[in-house]
Amino acid sequence: MSTKITVIFYIAICFEVGIVLLIVPWSDFWFDNFFLEYLVSRLQWQALVPFLQSGYVKGAVSGLGVVNLLICLWEIKNFRNLVATLSESEPEKKDDESYQN
Repeated sequence: MSTKITVIFYIAICFEVGIVLLIVPWSDFWFDNFFLEYLVSRLQWQALVPFLQSGYVKGAVSGLGVVNLLICLWEIKNFRNLVATLSESEPEKKDDESYQN
């Protein structure tokens, strides 16, 4: 049962990270980013802003989001095989009788 929950949790994380990486570069948050402004003010590197706001960088980040979504779909497709593989690799539990002896 715990292996199924682990795989479901992994799939959910891959899905969420994929959606965030796919959407955020094209939203207003990418332009009004507090962390970017803080980093530029500390490093005094003004060229970082146009670089991170270029279409190439945003496309690369969105591409990582697509890769995460593809991993998510692959994990959903191979859910039973993955659970079986993880269940086999778990150490076997001893019976209660062996603990009593």
